Amino acid sequence: MRRRSHGYAGGPRARLSVLPLTKPAPALALSLYYFAYFAYVGAYSPYITLYLKEIGLAAAQIGILYAVPQVMRIVGPGIWGALSDRSGDPARILRQVALASLVVFAFVYVGSTFAWLLCVLVAMHLFTSAQMPLLEAITIESVRDAPGRYGHIRVWGSIGFIVSVMGLGCWLDHTPVDAVLHWTCTALAMTVVAAWLLPRAAPSVRPPNTLSVARVLARPEVRAFLVAGYLNAFAHAALYTFYSIYLDSLGYSKSVIGIMWALGIVIEIVVFRAWPQITRRFDLNALFFWTFVVCALRFLLIAWLADTWWILVLAQLMHASTFALYHASAVGLVGRYFGADNQARGQAIYISTSYGLGGFCGSIASGLLWDKVGPHWTYTLSALAGALGALVLRGPGQRESA
Repeated sequence: MRRRSHGYAGGPRARLSVLPLTKPAPALALSLYYFAYFAYVGAYSPYITLYLKEIGLAAAQIGILYAVPQVMRIVGPGIWGALSDRSGDPARILRQVALASLVVFAFVYVGSTFAWLLCVLVAMHLFTSAQMPLLEAITIESVRDAPGRYGHIRVWGSIGFIVSVMGLGCWLDHTPVDAVLHWTCTALAMTVVAAWLLPRAAPSVRPPNTLSVARVLARPEVRAFLVAGYLNAFAHAALYTFYSIYLDSLGYSKSVIGIMWALGIVIEIVVFRAWPQITRRFDLNALFFWTFVVCALRFLLIAWLADTWWILVLAQLMHASTFALYHASAVGLVGRYFGADNQARGQAIYISTSYGLGGFCGSIASGLLWDKVGPHWTYTLSALAGALGALVLRGPGQRESA
């Protein structure tokens, strides 16, 4: 797994036309954006269902509204990624979608019927689905000469999430549940501020030998990478949806459940901080492959041995590999495969196929299986998805790193 020198799409050390910023995007603005965006995620994802239940929506209606982000991540990133790469100015597109996300979400204060909220959330998540691929594209370009710096910037997303999920949780013990809306609006407003701190891009000139997206996607290692990304998101869907319910059924207290979630976020922060040292020692393809081996083992432990507390802790520590190492290496591989000109579209394709399509299919499958076959076999399916991802990568993915 010793690291070797790799260029981006087009050959060793190839430099396609960049997403060229007049100067590298400042780390402070990027860090603030990651913090704000994941503070929004930490408020919306765990707590919006409490608000929807409080206003009297039925369980089926809540399920539909909660699935909107995953559906929009399938269709939205590709649209915005193409617009960004064609404009050559992802920061400008990011400023626009950040502002649009805030403005559209504010309409939740206007009405609370199911139909109204469905329209608002579909529109809002169309814009929020653009933000991560654009942000990742800008960040990868800004750290192109020192990829290890990515972890130092991305760690602020994990910090933002844990601050938001814990802070809002405590606040909701003392305030009405519509505080979820206020907190979410505040986080979205912070993304607007961060987006306006990013520098404007200079005009780019596309060289004649730039690889097209179609040619990139025709490469077997890229197809294997995207299939593996789908399988990773599929495997983790049952974790994000049912992990708390599962631990509660095993007799763990609410405080222990909270500690388990926090432990996963803390270990993310450790890995992102150590990312420069990791990238100096290991190749991205090798790291990416081994995260799937660990994924299979982690979900087998969760499926069959989670009633033993120290094994549960061990499985949660494996989040360092199955999310932090996985995500950081995946983002780096998108940069390597798609090159600078297609960076935003590459990130969009990756997010759509993995977190969008994979997360949606995994959520549907785990929801259907949970009551029919039980948590043991549902998480065993997650383990099988991880093992299948390793098998998919074993061919072209490993040849790429050889």
